[in-house]
Amino acid sequence: MGRSYTGSSTVYECPRLNLSQLRRAGYFSKDAEVRGAWSWTSGEVVNITTVGKGAEVHMELSYTWTDPYTGKPEEVRQRIDMVRKPSNLGRGTVLYFLCPYTGRPCRILYRAYSARTYRSRWGFSYRLYYPGQVCGKLDRWNTRYWDLERHLEGMERMRSPGTYRGRPTKRAQRWERLLSELDRMELLRWSPASFPKRLRSVLSGRS
Repeated sequence: MGRSYTGSSTVYECPRLNLSQLRRAGYFSKDAEVRGAWSWTSGEVVNITTVGKGAEVHMELSYTWTDPYTGKPEEVRQRIDMVRKPSNLGRGTVLYFLCPYTGRPCRILYRAYSARTYRSRWGFSYRLYYPGQVCGKLDRWNTRYWDLERHLEGMERMRSPGTYRGRPTKRAQRWERLLSELDRMELLRWSPASFPKRLRSVLSGRS
């Protein structure tokens, strides 16, 4: 049986700050202080300042939070410290957010469950799910299909996957795997197996 939806939040339903997207937008520039704003289709906006001077790298957020119980707006300022970890490729380091609630390094921060501040997905009292973890059995292929489309659209905004010394790069190989999986999900989500049991019975000619 698939997991029925319980009202739990998912990682794509709440405001989120993705470190990779922020860096592509020009934040965290070396030896610079960068200011700007980040917005979502929900209308929420957060003002961002990133500071990268020498060994010190951190991010400051300011935004309006509305208390879910009283409806009263409040101006919030939050500092997010950063940490560098050795790259798994053995060359250089990789920048991470340091979750202010768990102390765990992460690449994405969320503000879910009406929380006042941003934190990693492990920093909430309730679990923050991926869509495929809360969808019903009959909708799992649709959910997976849209997740794959979202990943491919994100990759399209990056450098085109290609070849290196005549061989496909890892990004190019991943692109092909995602496209293949997308095609498979397209077939499955329109297959009789994705239909409700009563409809499958009608289509098969059984009463």
